[in-house]
Amino acid sequence: MHIPQKRQHRLAATTAAIAALLLACAGTANATEGGGNSYALGVETNYAGLMFPDGLHMLAYYAHYNGMHSMDNAGNDSTKLAYFHSEVNSVALRVTYVWPGIKWLGASVETRAALPVPTIDLKLGIARPPALGTLDKSGGETGIGDLQLAPILLGWHDGALHQTAGIEGFLPTAHYDAAENVNIGRNYRQIAPIYALTWLPGASQYSLKLRYARNGTNHDTGYRSGDELSVEFSAGTALAPGLSAGVNGYLYRQTTDDKLKGLVVNGNGNRGRVAALGPYLSYSATPKVTFILKLQPEFSARNRSQGTRLWLQTKIPL
Repeated sequence: MHIPQKRQHRLAATTAAIAALLLACAGTANATEGGGNSYALGVETNYAGLMFPDGLHMLAYYAHYNGMHSMDNAGNDSTKLAYFHSEVNSVALRVTYVWPGIKWLGASVETRAALPVPTIDLKLGIARPPALGTLDKSGGETGIGDLQLAPILLGWHDGALHQTAGIEGFLPTAHYDAAENVNIGRNYRQIAPIYALTWLPGASQYSLKLRYARNGTNHDTGYRSGDELSVEFSAGTALAPGLSAGVNGYLYRQTTDDKLKGLVVNGNGNRGRVAALGPYLSYSATPKVTFILKLQPEFSARNRSQGTRLWLQTKIPL
Protein backbone atom coordinates (compact mmCIF):
# COMPACT_ATOMS: atom_id res chain seq x y z
CA MET A 1 0.00 0.00 0.00
CA HIS A 2 1.32 3.47 -0.89
CA ILE A 3 2.36 5.75 1.99
CA PRO A 4 1.79 9.48 1.20
CA GLN A 5 4.98 11.47 0.77
CA LYS A 6 4.27 13.71 3.78
CA ARG A 7 3.81 10.66 6.02
CA GLN A 8 7.04 9.14 4.65
CA HIS A 9 8.88 12.33 5.67
CA ARG A 10 7.41 12.11 9.19
CA LEU A 11 8.41 8.43 9.41
CA ALA A 12 11.97 9.18 8.32
CA ALA A 13 12.28 12.05 10.80
CA THR A 14 10.89 9.98 13.68
CA THR A 15 13.16 7.01 12.93
CA ALA A 16 16.21 9.22 12.57
CA ALA A 17 15.47 10.97 15.87
CA ILE A 18 15.10 7.70 17.77
CA ALA A 19 18.24 6.24 16.20
CA ALA A 20 20.21 9.40 16.97
CA LEU A 21 19.04 9.37 20.59
CA LEU A 22 20.10 5.76 21.15
CA LEU A 23 23.39 6.12 19.30
CA ALA A 24 24.19 9.27 21.27
CA CYS A 25 23.90 7.18 24.41
CA ALA A 26 26.31 4.61 22.99
CA GLY A 27 29.61 6.48 23.14
CA THR A 28 32.30 3.86 22.75
CA ALA A 29 31.79 0.12 22.88
CA ASN A 30 32.21 -2.45 25.69
CA ALA A 31 31.71 -6.19 26.66
CA THR A 32 29.69 -8.02 29.34
CA GLU A 33 30.67 -10.56 32.02
CA GLY A 34 31.92 -13.67 30.25
CA GLY A 35 31.44 -11.95 26.88
CA GLY A 36 27.84 -13.22 26.62
CA ASN A 37 24.37 -11.70 26.41
CA SER A 38 20.96 -12.29 27.94
CA TYR A 39 19.37 -11.24 24.66
CA ALA A 40 19.96 -13.41 21.58
CA LEU A 41 21.49 -11.07 19.02
CA GLY A 42 19.94 -11.34 15.57
CA VAL A 43 16.70 -13.00 16.65
CA GLU A 44 14.40 -10.14 15.55
CA THR A 45 15.83 -8.94 12.28
CA ASN A 46 12.71 -9.74 10.23
CA TYR A 47 9.21 -8.27 10.68
CA ALA A 48 10.27 -6.86 14.06
CA GLY A 49 7.69 -4.06 14.02
CA LEU A 50 4.76 -6.21 12.88
CA MET A 51 2.43 -7.16 15.74
CA PHE A 52 0.19 -10.19 15.24
CA PRO A 53 -3.63 -9.95 15.13
CA ASP A 54 -5.64 -10.30 18.35
CA GLY A 55 -5.33 -13.60 20.17
CA LEU A 56 -2.73 -16.23 21.09
CA HIS A 57 0.32 -16.94 18.92
CA MET A 58 3.36 -19.20 19.32
CA LEU A 59 6.74 -19.09 17.61
CA ALA A 60 9.59 -21.60 17.63
CA TYR A 61 13.29 -20.83 17.15
CA TYR A 62 16.45 -22.83 16.57
CA ALA A 63 19.83 -21.10 16.73
CA HIS A 64 23.35 -22.39 16.15
CA TYR A 65 26.39 -20.30 17.05
CA ASN A 66 29.96 -21.25 16.20
CA GLY A 67 32.55 -18.94 17.75
CA MET A 68 36.10 -19.55 16.52
CA HIS A 69 37.76 -16.38 17.82
CA SER A 70 37.95 -14.52 21.13
CA MET A 71 38.92 -10.94 20.30
CA ASP A 72 40.82 -8.48 22.51
CA ASN A 73 40.38 -4.72 22.93
CA ALA A 74 42.22 -4.08 19.63
CA GLY A 75 40.17 -6.57 17.63
CA ASN A 76 42.89 -9.25 17.50
CA ASP A 77 42.78 -12.84 18.73
CA SER A 78 43.41 -12.65 22.46
CA THR A 79 46.97 -13.62 23.42
CA LYS A 80 45.69 -14.45 26.90
CA LEU A 81 44.12 -17.63 25.52
CA ALA A 82 45.96 -20.73 24.38
CA TYR A 83 42.85 -22.01 22.60
CA PHE A 84 39.19 -21.04 22.21
CA HIS A 85 36.07 -22.47 20.62
CA SER A 86 32.46 -21.81 21.61
CA GLU A 87 29.47 -23.71 20.22
CA VAL A 88 25.89 -23.05 21.26
CA ASN A 89 22.77 -24.84 20.02
CA SER A 90 19.49 -23.50 21.34
CA VAL A 91 15.78 -24.05 20.86
CA ALA A 92 13.23 -21.57 22.19
CA LEU A 93 9.50 -21.08 22.35
CA ARG A 94 7.84 -17.67 22.40
CA VAL A 95 4.22 -17.18 23.46
CA THR A 96 2.48 -13.97 22.46
CA TYR A 97 -0.97 -12.72 23.40
CA VAL A 98 -2.48 -9.67 21.70
CA TRP A 99 -5.34 -8.53 23.90
CA PRO A 100 -8.65 -8.50 21.94
CA GLY A 101 -10.53 -5.23 21.93
CA ILE A 102 -7.92 -3.34 23.98
CA LYS A 103 -6.36 -0.17 22.60
CA TRP A 104 -3.94 2.21 24.28
CA LEU A 105 -2.66 5.37 22.62
CA GLY A 106 -4.24 4.09 19.44
CA ALA A 107 -2.18 0.88 19.59
CA SER A 108 -2.86 -2.80 20.06
CA VAL A 109 -1.49 -4.26 23.33
CA GLU A 110 0.64 -7.40 23.49
CA THR A 111 2.12 -9.49 26.30
CA ARG A 112 5.03 -11.77 25.44
CA ALA A 113 7.17 -14.46 27.11
CA ALA A 114 10.01 -16.59 25.74
CA LEU A 115 12.08 -19.40 27.21
CA PRO A 116 15.23 -20.86 25.59
CA VAL A 117 16.84 -24.26 26.15
CA PRO A 118 20.49 -23.94 25.11
CA THR A 119 23.33 -26.44 24.95
CA ILE A 120 26.73 -24.79 25.45
CA ASP A 121 30.08 -26.38 24.64
CA LEU A 122 33.11 -24.25 25.50
CA LYS A 123 36.76 -25.12 24.91
CA LEU A 124 38.97 -22.47 26.53
CA GLY A 125 42.53 -22.50 27.78
CA ILE A 126 44.30 -19.71 29.67
CA ALA A 127 47.86 -19.19 28.44
CA ARG A 128 50.53 -19.42 31.17
CA PRO A 129 54.32 -19.82 31.29
CA PRO A 130 55.49 -23.23 29.93
CA ALA A 131 56.45 -24.43 33.39
CA LEU A 132 52.86 -24.04 34.57
CA GLY A 133 51.12 -25.28 31.45
CA THR A 134 47.78 -24.16 30.03
CA LEU A 135 44.95 -23.63 32.52
CA ASP A 136 41.91 -25.38 31.06
CA LYS A 137 38.59 -23.60 31.70
CA SER A 138 36.48 -25.65 29.31
CA GLY A 139 32.99 -26.88 30.11
CA GLY A 140 29.50 -27.54 28.88
CA GLU A 141 25.90 -27.36 30.03
CA THR A 142 22.35 -27.95 28.81
CA GLY A 143 19.27 -26.55 30.50
CA ILE A 144 16.48 -24.00 30.64
CA GLY A 145 17.68 -20.44 30.19
CA ASP A 146 16.62 -17.15 31.72
CA LEU A 147 12.99 -16.15 31.16
CA GLN A 148 12.36 -13.25 28.78
CA LEU A 149 9.26 -11.14 29.51
CA ALA A 150 7.57 -8.22 27.78
CA PRO A 151 4.55 -7.30 29.94
CA ILE A 152 3.30 -4.53 27.64
CA LEU A 153 4.18 -3.88 24.02
CA LEU A 154 2.25 -1.38 21.90
CA GLY A 155 1.70 -1.96 18.20
CA TRP A 156 0.54 0.54 15.59
CA HIS A 157 -0.60 -0.32 12.06
CA ASP A 158 -0.87 2.34 9.36
CA GLY A 159 -1.21 0.81 5.92
CA ALA A 160 2.16 -0.68 4.95
CA LEU A 161 3.84 0.74 8.05
CA HIS A 162 3.91 -1.20 11.34
CA GLN A 163 5.56 -0.05 14.59
CA THR A 164 6.10 -1.63 18.00
CA ALA A 165 7.43 -0.06 21.20
CA GLY A 166 7.62 -1.11 24.83
CA ILE A 167 9.72 -2.65 27.57
CA GLU A 168 11.15 -6.15 27.70
CA GLY A 169 13.58 -7.83 30.04
CA PHE A 170 15.04 -11.00 31.56
CA LEU A 171 14.61 -12.71 34.93
CA PRO A 172 17.43 -14.92 36.31
CA THR A 173 15.48 -18.19 36.27
CA ALA A 174 18.29 -20.42 34.94
CA HIS A 175 20.78 -22.44 36.97
CA TYR A 176 23.89 -20.51 37.97
CA ASP A 177 27.00 -21.48 39.94
CA ALA A 178 29.89 -19.01 40.12
CA ALA A 179 32.35 -21.90 40.61
CA GLU A 180 31.47 -23.49 37.24
CA ASN A 181 33.27 -22.66 33.99
CA VAL A 182 30.04 -22.55 31.97
CA ASN A 183 26.64 -21.22 33.04
CA ILE A 184 23.45 -20.96 31.04
CA GLY A 185 22.01 -18.24 33.30
CA ARG A 186 23.39 -14.73 33.68
CA ASN A 187 22.33 -14.43 37.36
CA TYR A 188 21.06 -10.86 37.07
CA ARG A 189 18.02 -9.00 35.82
CA GLN A 190 17.90 -6.98 32.64
CA ILE A 191 15.43 -4.32 31.47
CA ALA A 192 15.35 -2.90 27.94
CA PRO A 193 13.18 -0.34 26.13
CA ILE A 194 12.66 -1.30 22.49
CA TYR A 195 11.38 0.32 19.31
CA ALA A 196 10.82 -1.56 16.05
CA LEU A 197 9.32 -0.82 12.66
CA THR A 198 8.45 -2.86 9.59
CA TRP A 199 7.58 -1.33 6.24
CA LEU A 200 5.92 -3.55 3.63
CA PRO A 201 5.76 -1.61 0.34
CA GLY A 202 4.51 -3.96 -2.35
CA ALA A 203 6.53 -7.18 -2.47
CA SER A 204 9.36 -5.84 -0.31
CA GLN A 205 9.98 -5.73 3.45
CA TYR A 206 12.24 -3.50 5.53
CA SER A 207 12.62 -3.97 9.29
CA LEU A 208 14.59 -2.33 12.09
CA LYS A 209 14.69 -2.94 15.84
CA LEU A 210 16.47 -0.72 18.38
CA ARG A 211 17.08 -2.07 21.87
CA TYR A 212 18.87 -0.48 24.84
CA ALA A 213 19.49 -2.84 27.78
CA ARG A 214 20.46 -2.06 31.38
CA ASN A 215 21.94 -4.95 33.32
CA GLY A 216 21.75 -5.61 37.03
CA THR A 217 24.58 -6.83 39.26
CA ASN A 218 25.58 -10.46 39.58
CA HIS A 219 25.65 -10.58 43.38
CA ASP A 220 27.51 -13.92 43.43
CA THR A 221 30.53 -12.36 41.70
CA GLY A 222 30.09 -8.63 42.35
CA TYR A 223 30.24 -8.04 38.58
CA ARG A 224 27.99 -5.54 36.82
CA SER A 225 27.93 -5.71 33.04
CA GLY A 226 27.66 -2.46 31.11
CA ASP A 227 24.61 -1.25 29.23
CA GLU A 228 24.06 -2.70 25.75
CA LEU A 229 22.76 -1.18 22.52
CA SER A 230 21.70 -3.44 19.66
CA VAL A 231 20.34 -2.58 16.22
CA GLU A 232 18.84 -5.46 14.22
CA PHE A 233 17.75 -5.05 10.61
CA SER A 234 16.69 -6.75 7.39
CA ALA A 235 15.65 -5.86 3.85
CA GLY A 236 14.28 -8.19 1.22
CA THR A 237 11.88 -8.78 -1.62
CA ALA A 238 9.69 -11.54 -3.07
CA LEU A 239 11.28 -13.92 -5.58
CA ALA A 240 8.19 -16.03 -6.24
CA PRO A 241 4.81 -16.65 -4.59
CA GLY A 242 5.55 -17.56 -0.97
CA LEU A 243 9.32 -17.17 -1.40
CA SER A 244 11.41 -14.12 -0.52
CA ALA A 245 15.06 -13.37 0.19
CA GLY A 246 17.27 -10.54 1.34
CA VAL A 247 19.93 -9.46 3.81
CA ASN A 248 19.84 -9.30 7.60
CA GLY A 249 22.21 -8.48 10.42
CA TYR A 250 22.93 -6.53 13.57
CA LEU A 251 25.17 -3.99 15.22
CA TYR A 252 26.06 -4.37 18.90
CA ARG A 253 27.72 -1.87 21.22
CA GLN A 254 28.06 -1.99 24.98
CA THR A 255 27.74 1.57 26.16
CA THR A 256 29.03 1.77 29.75
CA ASP A 257 31.96 0.15 31.57
CA ASP A 258 31.88 -3.28 33.12
CA LYS A 259 32.57 -2.97 36.85
CA LEU A 260 33.75 -5.52 39.41
CA LYS A 261 32.80 -4.53 42.95
CA GLY A 262 32.58 -0.91 41.79
CA LEU A 263 35.94 -0.83 39.96
CA VAL A 264 36.29 -0.51 36.18
CA VAL A 265 37.32 -3.86 34.67
CA ASN A 266 40.68 -4.11 32.85
CA GLY A 267 41.18 -0.36 33.09
CA ASN A 268 39.11 0.15 29.92
CA GLY A 269 35.72 -1.15 31.03
CA ASN A 270 36.22 -4.36 29.04
CA ARG A 271 34.38 -2.63 26.24
CA GLY A 272 33.37 -4.73 23.25
CA ARG A 273 31.41 -4.67 20.04
CA VAL A 274 30.39 -6.85 17.13
CA ALA A 275 28.53 -6.61 13.83
CA ALA A 276 26.96 -9.22 11.55
CA LEU A 277 25.63 -9.25 7.99
CA GLY A 278 24.35 -12.12 5.89
CA PRO A 279 21.51 -13.49 3.74
CA TYR A 280 18.07 -14.74 4.69
CA LEU A 281 15.43 -16.86 2.96
CA SER A 282 11.72 -16.84 3.85
CA TYR A 283 9.19 -19.42 2.70
CA SER A 284 5.44 -19.43 3.40
CA ALA A 285 4.23 -23.02 3.28
CA THR A 286 0.65 -21.91 4.04
CA PRO A 287 -0.90 -18.53 4.93
CA LYS A 288 -0.33 -19.43 8.62
CA VAL A 289 3.08 -21.16 8.43
CA THR A 290 6.25 -19.31 7.44
CA PHE A 291 9.85 -20.48 7.81
CA ILE A 292 12.75 -18.01 7.96
CA LEU A 293 16.36 -19.19 7.55
CA LYS A 294 19.03 -16.61 8.45
CA LEU A 295 22.83 -16.62 8.31
CA GLN A 296 24.73 -13.99 10.30
CA PRO A 297 28.56 -14.03 9.96
CA GLU A 298 30.12 -11.70 12.54
CA PHE A 299 32.98 -9.25 12.09
CA SER A 300 34.70 -6.29 13.84
CA ALA A 301 34.41 -7.89 17.29
CA ARG A 302 36.09 -6.42 20.36
CA ASN A 303 36.37 -8.03 23.81
CA ARG A 304 34.07 -10.91 22.93
CA SER A 305 33.79 -13.92 20.66
CA GLN A 306 33.46 -13.65 16.89
CA GLY A 307 31.71 -16.36 14.91
CA THR A 308 28.65 -17.17 12.82
CA ARG A 309 24.99 -17.52 13.75
CA LEU A 310 22.42 -19.63 11.94
CA TRP A 311 18.70 -19.21 12.68
CA LEU A 312 15.61 -21.19 11.74
CA GLN A 313 12.35 -19.57 12.85
CA THR A 314 8.69 -20.46 12.34
CA LYS A 315 5.23 -19.60 13.61
CA ILE A 316 3.31 -22.51 15.07
CA PRO A 317 -0.29 -22.62 13.81
CA LEU A 318 -2.90 -22.76 16.57
